[in-house]
Amino acid sequence: MYEQAFEKLGLSRGEIKAYSTLLKHGEMTITPLTSESGITKSKVYEIIEKLIKKGLVGYNVKNNVKHFFINDPRNILEYLNKKENEIERSKKEIEGILPSLIKQRDSATQGRMAEIYEGFNGMKTIREELMLTYKRGETLLVLGAPRIANDKWEGWLLDFHKKRTDKGIGMKIIYNFDAREYGKIRKKMKYTEVRYLPDGINPPNWIDIFPAAVMISIINGDNVVSFVIRSKEIADSFKAYFNIMWSVSTNK
Repeated sequence: MYEQAFEKLGLSRGEIKAYSTLLKHGEMTITPLTSESGITKSKVYEIIEKLIKKGLVGYNVKNNVKHFFINDPRNILEYLNKKENEIERSKKEIEGILPSLIKQRDSATQGRMAEIYEGFNGMKTIREELMLTYKRGETLLVLGAPRIANDKWEGWLLDFHKKRTDKGIGMKIIYNFDAREYGKIRKKMKYTEVRYLPDGINPPNWIDIFPAAVMISIINGDNVVSFVIRSKEIADSFKAYFNIMWSVSTNK
């Protein structure tokens, strides 16, 4: 059980093996530690040194031979607090250079029209980035929202909508016919209008239409691929297409 907790702390598999072996046997020299843990001799010194620096392992010297042992397990909390402090310092450093990074990134990508993002994290990141282009009172248009997307990511989507409504950003969304249960939830949200495509039209993809970009996301099995086109003219053409679909869709 503690092995999983150590993985979350960022310990390597080798560090966890060494720690577990010392925990089981108590005090050990390097040779039996290597044999019992299954760690190669070329790696064991490096791993033990890392555990010592983290305050998780100590040693004493007997007859000029180092004997290693586990330190007080409460040191794990001290190590965790140290990591949290390091993360907080790193966060402040990143916040300081973020404007410069954004400026350089925008300069380097200027003129780029099409982009591809693979996987949920890619889709999530770019969708949230494009939402930053909205001002209060503007409206995101979503065409063909499939049930499978809500089945997979409803937790994130509800959080997405909370952030959206908190910022006063509206949404018009045309759900697939088979996603009515999710549409009913959205209808209760502020600044949100919902309609449905006719029965039998349930494609596993959807289109997000932003002020100056369009994102087309396609679900294939466990994977999702999103295509982003950054163009106000193309976004405007998709808005016209959306308005036609909105007029022929149903709100029941």
